[in-house]
Amino acid sequence: MRNYPEAFLTRMQAQLGAAFPAFCAALGEPPKKALHINTLKTDRNALSALLDLPLPVLSENPDGAPVPLTFNPNAAPLHAAGLFYMQEATAQAPVAALDLSDEPVVLDLCAAPGGKSAQLAAKMRGGVLFSNEIVPSRAEVLAGNLERMGVVNAIVTNAEPKTVCNRLSARCDAVLVDAPCAGESMFRKDEQAVRDWSPEHVETCAVRQRAILEEAQKAVKPGGTLVYSTCSFSPQENEETVRYFLDRHTDFSLVSMRRLYPHTSAGEGQFFAVLARNGERVPAAFSTGRSDRVPAFEAFSEQVRLPAGQLRLLKDGRVLLLPAMPFPFDGVKLVRAGLLLGEVKGSRFEPAHALALAGGETPFFRRCELSFDEAMRYLRGETLPKDAEKGYGAAMYRGHALGLYKASDGMLKNHYPKGLRLLK
Repeated sequence: MRNYPEAFLTRMQAQLGAAFPAFCAALGEPPKKALHINTLKTDRNALSALLDLPLPVLSENPDGAPVPLTFNPNAAPLHAAGLFYMQEATAQAPVAALDLSDEPVVLDLCAAPGGKSAQLAAKMRGGVLFSNEIVPSRAEVLAGNLERMGVVNAIVTNAEPKTVCNRLSARCDAVLVDAPCAGESMFRKDEQAVRDWSPEHVETCAVRQRAILEEAQKAVKPGGTLVYSTCSFSPQENEETVRYFLDRHTDFSLVSMRRLYPHTSAGEGQFFAVLARNGERVPAAFSTGRSDRVPAFEAFSEQVRLPAGQLRLLKDGRVLLLPAMPFPFDGVKLVRAGLLLGEVKGSRFEPAHALALAGGETPFFRRCELSFDEAMRYLRGETLPKDAEKGYGAAMYRGHALGLYKASDGMLKNHYPKGLRLLK
């Protein structure tokens, strides 16, 4: 076991009592690996067969599975296709505990890198998901991960919690706050988390978490749910923060609260509490709204089958398919709204990578199946010799889209984004 701060170990010994030796023994073991299955695109049995890998059910999430430490997602093209998301096992528990209504409005307030948002989107199967991240670079990562997972009903924002929650005041059926924390459950995975730890840092995190919860509650409608989670073990960040919140908000009640430790679970550890706001929940009324006319896209649209939504042409030529909304939403910095279909360039329409991966099945009618070797070459950005109908299509591996190609003269020109390509 690596050297952990003495103050941390002393507190954990007092906290765990007779279970402390088991906790220490677990900290000395290698970290565990897990994934959650993207049920927008596949199911457990199908993914297990595709990966040729047993995928037993996680107790923390019925759509999760432990995987061997030797499992390399980059060697599986189906990771690029968005069939699964590598996510620590106990981090999957807060969303799994959430009961979502039909067509809900959901806010993931501290959403990057996107694992919990992807879980939420698969569980929602409709409605609209607001995924917010305050750090611009992390917000871009969040948007990219939701794109890979085929999520079409997300609004990705880059804003302060106060800004988002004021805009969504009393409109959300569920709000998830996976709060920034001292990261104590990351100790056996991340040496930097150990170096950053101090009792003062824990207390600073607790103060910040209480402020975030104060903003988050504004977005919860009567009858709605607020889920608070951290990947720390400290009572200050967990039970005491929940108690502090409930003392000041008597219109909320505690539904459930759970601690997971590395010696009692399949993962690194997590805390979460499910809180309910008093009142009767009134479902949102969704409207399809107006759609812009985009002649260049209309000519292209015969090549795809799109999900429902509002077509929107932006000033810079990008074309979006927006999810149905129960209310206007503006005044917040957007990173991505709905599905990016592509871009109008003069009289031409160029489809986006996101369009190939959208939804449970690629919208493209024109497809080209690749072997494993061809798929890996495609993911490295190579042009492939392949006979295919001329024009844009979806490069497929075992029936699932990896991205776009443009076929011409017996060649597939590679349109896999350069920033995503595997190293050769």
